[in-house]
Amino acid sequence: MRSWRNGRSWTAALAAALIVAQVVVAAGLFSGCGRQGVRRAAIAVLLADDVRMEKVDGLREGLAEMGLPPDRVNITVYSAGGDRSRLPALAHDAIASRPDVLVAGGGIEADTLHRSDNPGIPVVMAGVASPVRWGWIESYSRPGGLLTGLDNQHAELTGKRLELLTKLLPEVRRVLVVYDPQVVPGIHALEVAEEAADRLGIALGVLEARTLTQAREGLGQVEPGEYDAALLLPAFVLESGAGVIAAELERLGLPTMGALDLGEGAGMMAAYGISNRAQGRQAARFVVKVLNGADPATLPIEAIDNPELVVDLDVAHRLGLDLRPEGMAFARLRGGAGEVGP
Repeated sequence: MRSWRNGRSWTAALAAALIVAQVVVAAGLFSGCGRQGVRRAAIAVLLADDVRMEKVDGLREGLAEMGLPPDRVNITVYSAGGDRSRLPALAHDAIASRPDVLVAGGGIEADTLHRSDNPGIPVVMAGVASPVRWGWIESYSRPGGLLTGLDNQHAELTGKRLELLTKLLPEVRRVLVVYDPQVVPGIHALEVAEEAADRLGIALGVLEARTLTQAREGLGQVEPGEYDAALLLPAFVLESGAGVIAAELERLGLPTMGALDLGEGAGMMAAYGISNRAQGRQAARFVVKVLNGADPATLPIEAIDNPELVVDLDVAHRLGLDLRPEGMAFARLRGGAGEVGP
């Protein structure tokens, strides 16, 4: 077990105290921002797709909560609009703008910035999975380079997602796993899923989805009744194409468990993790620290604060599912009579 997961109660209190001190410093450093002659803090955000714009919204919220409202920062978004081939050029443009901080919206964005010719601009990861396995950092306690930020634990939580799926639907015994073998978190999460399946007595079928087209073609070959449910592993293509993929799975009568809540339009029956907005808000802590002069090489990677289970009752109703109350005891419920929390 990683050291940064231990002693959470007292370390959280200490971290909160340090953040308060940093907010005071940040407020002082940028108190005149927006007035003539005083420079605003410059932040460049690299996104693979607009589906991650909620991370930017959360980042703005987090910065405002920490004393840096919109009039004290200048956030420029460089979005590839779903075309991963554009990321290297956009990363070059973002770096060339010479911001105070670069923000990576996810894993492929962080990997692109890591491979780019960066003259020394700190990079904050606004929620990525498996950063050590990617090879960007030396350890969680001491990253050792230009990258630091938030590990959204999308790979590590895969086993918990499979377990929650069986608590919601105890009759589930055959699960179709959809993943992208091109990305490190997909491979990592598949390993975790296989370990959990052995423990839970679940049989897994695996479908590779390097592109949305490949995912749709693969699902077109799945026979109705072949599986009981589906599990989407962390990957950009599955995040940006979640709505299309979930619709195909619903056509097959398969309830889908995802890595994070992407809203009603995503069409998933359930998700367990942390939202994009919450990831952006938590990443704001690192941005403030870096603006205050902290060295990213010595800023420990943080785990997500509070993963949550979200269940869409409308999707469950369309599929004719009888969800078990014990599985929903701690879930935030959407649809039906409205959105309620535990």
